[in-house]
Amino acid sequence: MQIEDVIVPELCVLGAQATSRKKALQFIANLFAEHSSQYESFLLLKALVAREQLGTTAIGNGVALPHGRVKPCEQPLAVFVTLAEPIDFDAPDQEPVDIVFALIVPKHFDFQELKGLNGLIEILKDKKVCAQIRHAHNNQALYEIIEGALAQHAKKTDKSKDKVEKDREVNV
Repeated sequence: MQIEDVIVPELCVLGAQATSRKKALQFIANLFAEHSSQYESFLLLKALVAREQLGTTAIGNGVALPHGRVKPCEQPLAVFVTLAEPIDFDAPDQEPVDIVFALIVPKHFDFQELKGLNGLIEILKDKKVCAQIRHAHNNQALYEIIEGALAQHAKKTDKSKDKVEKDREVNV
């Protein structure tokens, strides 16, 4: 499964209102629950908060990647949100967070199965991409920015792999 498969336009939201990390996670849990009746908002919030208590999921540059394991979940699903006002997420760089990419996954999910997750993290560490995200003008644009950045990253990665293979062939 590719990371692009878990991102849907309906779960990309611009300018969410949250005054704290817990409120942001609550907004995300509610969004997941509204999207699919199989999820109970409280259980999702509990899973997201439990993971966050192990250590912050903020990666710097105003970005956080909260995630939780949920028993009724059969396939990974993502919520991509910008916050109207940045909030404290205990980020390693001390920057408040205003971009949140949240994942819920099955209870025994191996993150190695989700191809492109490391690429997504690279993308969200890119200041230019984050600037585009922060200047998105609607939910659809937010979705298109992340999908476009993922497609561009995949192309770049494929070209790098092709070059490595060609170099190997030349050296053999």
